[in-house]
Amino acid sequence: MKTSRHGWLGLALVALGVLYLVGRAPGGPGWLWGLLGGGLFLLLARRGAPAEAAGLGSLLVGWALGALAADATGLQSLKLVGAGLGLGLWGGLERRELAAWGGGALLAAGALVFFWESPGGLFLALALLAFGAYLLLRPPAPPARASAGEADAGVFRALARWRSLRAAELGTVNTEVLSDAELGCLAALSDPQNPELVAGCLEKGGAERAAEIARVLERVRG
Repeated sequence: MKTSRHGWLGLALVALGVLYLVGRAPGGPGWLWGLLGGGLFLLLARRGAPAEAAGLGSLLVGWALGALAADATGLQSLKLVGAGLGLGLWGGLERRELAAWGGGALLAAGALVFFWESPGGLFLALALLAFGAYLLLRPPAPPARASAGEADAGVFRALARWRSLRAAELGTVNTEVLSDAELGCLAALSDPQNPELVAGCLEKGGAERAAEIARVLERVRG
């Protein structure tokens, strides 16, 4: 439902009044007036005020709870954290993307301020320095290599092409050059330059044929 100009004006006037009470805090701490103001906004939203009134109420209630925690701990960053949680929660529940992002920004700002003012910030800073230096100075990762299955498939296809060409040269069938079993065994070899491993895959032929196939393997793998 579209909000009238009177509705927006009324919301703005209430917001100004609440901000004055929270800022000047007459007769009580600021967080108390924040809770009261947030509750007022939430009540107005239930009574037909613009939906943004609920967002302002959530923001104020979150800020007030954060301010209460800040008074107890001395960490002013908790005010930002509370406000971010309140606004972000409302934005998430109401599917208001802008409010959710605003709440996330307040949370991030609160985390930065907490890092700055927290007694443990020194140790966190040292940890960040150490991790950053590690990332900068660690040796580069080796280039990615194809998995064993991919490499075997590529070698198998290359050997199969060579087998077809060789069979055409000799005027015979493919399986007379290399059987399918020999082809699969050769493609899966971890060390194709080892003549004993190559010979172990061949069903016939001596050292000379094993050396020939090893040279072929070297070419197709290259």
